[in-house]
Order: sequence, then C-alpha cells, then structure tokens
Amino acid sequence: MRKLLREYSSINAFIRRKPISVKDFEPLAIIGRGAFGEVRVCRIKETGEIVAVKKMNKAEMIYKNQVAHIRAEKDILASAANPWIVELKFSFQDEKYLYLVMEYLPGGDFMTLLMKKDILSEEEAKFYIAEAVRTTIFSQ
Repeated sequence: MRKLLREYSSINAFIRRKPISVKDFEPLAIIGRGAFGEVRVCRIKETGEIVAVKKMNKAEMIYKNQVAHIRAEKDILASAANPWIVELKFSFQDEKYLYLVMEYLPGGDFMTLLMKKDILSEEEAKFYIAEAVRTTIFSQ
C-alpha cells in the first residue's frame, strides 16, 4: 500500500509539475542539528501534512567529501518500501541547500536516545536489538 501511495504521489507531483521550494513549508520546530545543517518539523502549506525537512548545506557536503554518502542516503530512502525505514516523500534543492522531506515520526531517532542516555540498560539494549533483528526478518 505504501509503495502504491508513493507511486501515486510521484505521478501526482509529475502531473502538477509545480516546483517545490522552502516557501511551501511552514517551519514549526528544529528537532536536530547535524554536520551539514538541521532537521525541522514543518507543515506543508498546501495539504497541512506534518513532515520532517532535512536541510543540508551543499558547500559543506562538498568540503567534507560527503556527496556520495548523502546521495546514497537519498537513494536508499527513496527506494525503501519498508515500514521500518522513514519514508522520503520528495527532495528538492536551491542554490545553497539540499532538502529531504520525510515523514515525521515523533519520538526521535536512536542516535539521539544514545546521546541522551549514554548507556542503555540491559533491558533497553535487548529491546532495541530485538527491534533491529525484527526489521531484517520482515524486510526480506
């Protein structure tokens, strides 16, 4: 179903042929900062949908020799039809930034959890390891 919806969205976007820009989003909050930029929770003005928008500085990506890494991230997110991987809705760019627009999943990511907790309890570690194993079993 998710793949069908993604294909429908792609076809719908193709038919509209409306260029996407940062003006199409209402920023709500910054939820993360990284090596190249930040991640914000935004509302798509046209639909009201809440999404996560990852904004990355292209000059920094080039300077740090990470273009291939970012391209691989985008390609994996775009092609993954897996409920355990965040959905890339679309991407776009302007002169300075590359933007990845993804589904918003409240609760954060695993790296943020690790940075906050520093060390997981044995029970927490077992839980997250089981979840990781489960993703590989159900994605086959």
